[in-house]
Amino acid sequence: MGNVLFEYFENRHQEASNRLNPVKKFGPVITISRQAGCEAKMIGKLVANELNKHQSGTLWRCIDKEILEKSAKELNLQTSKIEHFYKAEEKNNFIEMFSAFSKTHVNDVKIRNTIKEVMISLCRQGNIVLIGRAGAAILQDQPNVLNIRLTAPFFWRIETIMKNQNTNIEKAEEWAIDTDENRHKLFYTFLGKQPGNLDYLFDATLNRKNFSVNETAQIILQLAKLKGLTS
Repeated sequence: MGNVLFEYFENRHQEASNRLNPVKKFGPVITISRQAGCEAKMIGKLVANELNKHQSGTLWRCIDKEILEKSAKELNLQTSKIEHFYKAEEKNNFIEMFSAFSKTHVNDVKIRNTIKEVMISLCRQGNIVLIGRAGAAILQDQPNVLNIRLTAPFFWRIETIMKNQNTNIEKAEEWAIDTDENRHKLFYTFLGKQPGNLDYLFDATLNRKNFSVNETAQIILQLAKLKGLTS
């Protein structure tokens, strides 16, 4: 009951804030969601670098952990505490335990809403390539956003993880399964429901098995242009 009331007042506060602060131009933003082992960070950085070759104004940035750092600062928490929320492991017990020893009241609803506010604030500035963080769920109602999903067959992803992390097949499989599960939970957390699938959130889904890092980046650049995010 406490969490429901807290969320109600958080939402009322956000609605009041929105009325007092007129909506400014949003984006452009490219979000890249991915299954484990799809090399999204590498692709995201390449996309930003390619866009900056023809950029005369504000440069494009590829961001990931910046969401964690800014959210932690807003809540006066260590970044590791926000990271724990993202991993979704024993989240409620952890937050309750931490709240008991904290001078500032914090719970999972407060952390979730702060992450949303930080992400929207950062992306409103535009020229952002956002890796993960359930960006497609949080920004689904925003204009000037291209949502990309990277996927690949399990065996292909395991081979990529083994190569990139210099690990064995057992550890690679364990990491991939845990990571995929946590990322799905994160989408459901920000959507506030468990839809049958997440396909409707994305403008395009690309199979990494069929395209190299460079080819994937080039496809994303073309899609961004087609959607009017770039010239």
